[in-house]
Amino acid sequence: MNYSIKDVNKKIDDLKKQGHEAKSLLVGYKTYARLMSEEKFADKITKDQKDPMIRYYKGLKVKIVTEKNYFELK
Repeated sequence: MNYSIKDVNKKIDDLKKQGHEAKSLLVGYKTYARLMSEEKFADKITKDQKDPMIRYYKGLKVKIVTEKNYFELK
């Protein structure tokens, strides 16, 4: 499935409404590339000061997995 920034934000909001809080965002490498092409997503990505390979989106740690099209909140 092709995930967009709207899908990501909707899943985060739905999880918060259920009373749960996600700690990390797992995305496939192609999904990550597609999301990074969206300006709204790319603008909200921040890097860890100690390790520039660690990235965050809205406070969620972004982990890139080897599957092409993958998306999960943990």
